[in-house]
Amino acid sequence: MAVSKKSTKKQSGSATISTEELIREFPGAKTVTYKADTVFLKEGSKATSCFVIIKGKVQILKKTSRGEKVPLAIVKQGEFLGEMAMLSGERRSASAVALTKVEAIVIEHSEFVALLKAKNPFAGRLSLQLSTLLATRCHRLLRLIAHQPAVVPLGTSKIPPIDVRAVLNRVYTLWAV
Repeated sequence: MAVSKKSTKKQSGSATISTEELIREFPGAKTVTYKADTVFLKEGSKATSCFVIIKGKVQILKKTSRGEKVPLAIVKQGEFLGEMAMLSGERRSASAVALTKVEAIVIEHSEFVALLKAKNPFAGRLSLQLSTLLATRCHRLLRLIAHQPAVVPLGTSKIPPIDVRAVLNRVYTLWAV
């Protein structure tokens, strides 16, 4: 989902949401600033909020079973970060490190739920934007899987090996934190 700094614009057939709207509709939302190289989301931590990046770039890192940190994606201005874990209640699936100085809006899960319960029209718009974002990621995942099908030749019961690590790495890239 794209968030514009200025007034609402059209993008990909739906209106973007401005930072001013987010702050107005989420009175408890705060703007935070992180210096470059600051880890502000840690893999495995509990998720009670998500972020919208106002300025800067964030690197998403996933720890491997050997303890190595693999870069998965870069999140830029106007993009959401951590929304999946916030919505699902799952723990963070990756870490986020500020590559540059980062300004972001923090949206708490409880405030999002309160807006939904109040049947606020903005909650509907935001839900639509998040649903579109998640559907896009799901579509990319399905395309990825389609490129690595387990084709079984007729007359054989053996399934050719798939590089699961490569597929999972791509999955994490698509779904990010």
